[in-house]
Amino acid sequence: MKISSIFKSVAKSIAVLALVFGVGANALEEGKDYVLLERAIPNTEGTVIKAFSYDCPFCYKYDKAVTKPVMEKVSDMKFVPYHLATKGVFGKYGSEVLAVAIAKDNADGINLLDDKSKFKKAKFALYKAYHDKKERWGADASNQANVDAFLNTALEAAGISKADYEAALNTDEVKNILNSWGMDNDGDAYMIAKVQGVPAFVVDGKYLIKTSAIKGIDQMADMIKELHNMK
Repeated sequence: MKISSIFKSVAKSIAVLALVFGVGANALEEGKDYVLLERAIPNTEGTVIKAFSYDCPFCYKYDKAVTKPVMEKVSDMKFVPYHLATKGVFGKYGSEVLAVAIAKDNADGINLLDDKSKFKKAKFALYKAYHDKKERWGADASNQANVDAFLNTALEAAGISKADYEAALNTDEVKNILNSWGMDNDGDAYMIAKVQGVPAFVVDGKYLIKTSAIKGIDQMADMIKELHNMK
């Protein structure tokens, strides 16, 4: 038998054994493909968390071309966005308006990745204003007129009135969303982002995917599945 044929035969045997014993031929490596978070986020089994900021250009790019196609390939997983309040001049207000939009989508039974989603409309309105139109809303969050202009960008796109927004801020659901994200450096969104910045994707609340290891939509979906199946 030729040497090349021997190598092909061995490779084929290894692949068969990998299937039999449940060992992936391209098993993920901790530190290279993913990072185990310092503390697991409770009640997040079966989720893919995306930590992001409205002023992050790569977050915008991922949401335009990657996030939805990947989640469609892992349809048994739930997409959970975490906005980072500590990034961007209007980060705090971005978290608040997006949390309100999420609560309204939840009440209407609308998927956050659906084109009808108020969250998606508000998020992309902020993305487009900041990155495409170079809007900065006065770049001073201590000025209420600037804050209102920022909020109106999101609220008008989502079809949410200022009165409904202000009322929703006081609901338990919105407060719980904001508490889960964190509004300071002690929050889960910050814990995720401090590992490698944003965007950051976390599987089951504990496995943070190294964005440098992402090579494509199919491969990222496979990574999510493999991490979800890890014990």
